[in-house]
Amino acid sequence: MALIHFCSRRRERFQVLPLDGPSISVVSYHSCVIKRLVAPFLAVSIGAAMLASGGSPADQPESQQYSPARTTGLAALSDLAANTYVNGALSSAGGPFMTDRFGRTIMLNGVNAVYKRAPYTLTVLPNQPNSLGPADAQRIASLGFNVVRLGVIWAGIEPGSGGPNQPRVCTPGPYKDPGMWNGAVAQRYIDQVAKVVTELGKRHIYSLIDMHQDVWSSDFSGEGAPSWATSTSGNPVVIYPGRWSNNYSNPAVDAAFSNFFNNSVVGGLQQNYQQAWQAVAARLASNPWVVGYDPINEPLALRHAIGASDRLYTTGLSCLYGGSGGNTVEIDTKQVLPCPSTVPKIGLISVLRNTDTNHLIFPEIDNASDRGRTLFVTPGKNLSRIVYNFHDYCPERSGKTGNPTSPERCSNTALIQLIKEAQLRPLFANKALPNGPAMMMTEFGATSDPTLADYLVLDAATIGLSWAWWAWRYYDDPTGSSAEALIDDSNQYSPVKPVLSQTHTVAVAGTLLSSQFAQITGNFSLVYQANTAIKAPTTIFVSPTTYQVGYCAYATGATVTSKPGSPYLTASNTTNGATVVIRIEPGKCVQSS
Repeated sequence: MALIHFCSRRRERFQVLPLDGPSISVVSYHSCVIKRLVAPFLAVSIGAAMLASGGSPADQPESQQYSPARTTGLAALSDLAANTYVNGALSSAGGPFMTDRFGRTIMLNGVNAVYKRAPYTLTVLPNQPNSLGPADAQRIASLGFNVVRLGVIWAGIEPGSGGPNQPRVCTPGPYKDPGMWNGAVAQRYIDQVAKVVTELGKRHIYSLIDMHQDVWSSDFSGEGAPSWATSTSGNPVVIYPGRWSNNYSNPAVDAAFSNFFNNSVVGGLQQNYQQAWQAVAARLASNPWVVGYDPINEPLALRHAIGASDRLYTTGLSCLYGGSGGNTVEIDTKQVLPCPSTVPKIGLISVLRNTDTNHLIFPEIDNASDRGRTLFVTPGKNLSRIVYNFHDYCPERSGKTGNPTSPERCSNTALIQLIKEAQLRPLFANKALPNGPAMMMTEFGATSDPTLADYLVLDAATIGLSWAWWAWRYYDDPTGSSAEALIDDSNQYSPVKPVLSQTHTVAVAGTLLSSQFAQITGNFSLVYQANTAIKAPTTIFVSPTTYQVGYCAYATGATVTSKPGSPYLTASNTTNGATVVIRIEPGKCVQSS
């Protein structure tokens, strides 16, 4: 059993990570929060425990490099060697982390950006209500972010014609093309998306393409499906008063999701959805700055759950992913789930994989799993290039702004959910991914409260989790609030900016053991086991706001190779298999005794 004992001086948050116990507890003790986390995917070593207690491997010399100040901005980014920053197609070869083309363990940190009103896409043009252009891309990169979860919306790709409950679409029966697809309209939309992806890529920022929806469509104060695809089975199309999420209890919304997941109407909703996705993936398949595809945002398929109490499967979502052709199987018994015969035989994930053979797929679990029930999905049988994808929000929040009513209670609830997701991830192992898929939290935050943000980012860093914060800008979000935005309407940063743009690990030339940053002191530490077969350096983003008066980089088992003041600190391993310890601390270097 190996433990990390970590207590941030800012709020004395104490972490304990046992490797051999199934239980979870979150308890307050004096001013320290004690957390017992099961972290089956972090191989915590004695080296990590030594670092946490202030020591380092004694049999290796420690080198030092002093920087008078961190370089402001990212003007030097273009001068970086191509193997410094993360680039090229990423892999999910088995285990909790994605890897790059050099074999490094990589961390994706970034933001969400979605425009949920017509024309349902962002643009590189400046001074528009839906702008995400060069100025935004530069700011995103300057914060050390390397991913944007970029929203696309079915209603923008395939707007079609007419409103809800059209007989040519919504009559029960086998599929008959309703004639809504317009290839020219779809390509004009996707061209705008591709321009944004390219603009972000110029700053070494990946795009995770997210087919976004909330409460099905704009017919219910949300966004997502085109209005013609809304089939409510006779329930009136009405909008419930109050918060937008109240519509999740609307029978018409429930019917719209059910008709989609069962694919039970003649309009062939899943066939059209697949066609929209095929067009997106075909256009972006060769773009090196696409990390992958999120097939559907926050799906709601709870009413389609079957199985024993400990293995409830959402067949609607599973069949959307895996299809009705026999590839949708339970993860434990490997028995085929009973998909409706109306569902396409080839599932959406296989459609994406066949259309784009380069990029990853990030299927989400059922949205209802955040509401007290553990629901299982299966993306298909023996599929590679899969990343386990989840969102993590707490209920202890203002219904108006989204800010927490109690940062401590909210962060504890979010942490418990995070632990559950970490425990579920290995269950999705298959022949192609024997150690389970990689893992990413593609939404969390949605707050301007820096205390909550600090807790959330610390917990994510503790287990080496890639993440995307919600959200970059407000963009007049019909299902959100301006308090959720990192950049407000006057182009000023939210109070959470220093917490999100902190010094952090980007790429590790070996096996990650521990990565931590203490916001109040500015001390950063990284521990990993070196792999000299990886011919690219370990890379760390150095926060410009933390080290304005200089800092020292200490390295044991590796040599710092970047220039003083570089926006990215790089280090090369010296000995294969050695425990490498890299520390960054404000101030001048101090000789070790």
